[in-house]
Amino acid sequence: SLEGNLLMGTNKIALDPVKRGEIIALQNVLFKRGTPELLTGSYKELDLVVEMLNDNPEIKILLKGHTDNTGDPVRNVQLSEARVSAVKEYIIAQGISPYRVSGKGYGGNQPLYSNETEETRKLNRRVEFEVVED
Repeated sequence: SLEGNLLMGTNKIALDPVKRGEIIALQNVLFKRGTPELLTGSYKELDLVVEMLNDNPEIKILLKGHTDNTGDPVRNVQLSEARVSAVKEYIIAQGISPYRVSGKGYGGNQPLYSNETEETRKLNRRVEFEVVED
């Protein structure tokens, strides 16, 4: 189990112990608008995910990418897949086995909030990870 916390913006989500099926949103993993390019501020939070994976070598994660529902739905799925790939590449580049990190893009199909305003659409654009093995 992970001792300590994974920082999520101002929230702290304790990951001790990490449980199978747990889904954790990466709130500070951000992308340049309309691209899979990670913004620099994202690395701190991704490094915490890497640390959690290093501390829990038996765990595998599934990255889930989401967009809002504006624009072409097919392109949104492709964009969410590309963003998941960018996150996965970063995690693997830190020495985590590619076999432990899988991913899927959902486009705008799984909104958590209304897509009526920019403020809530922003919350729908997210990458999460689910613990798939413990």
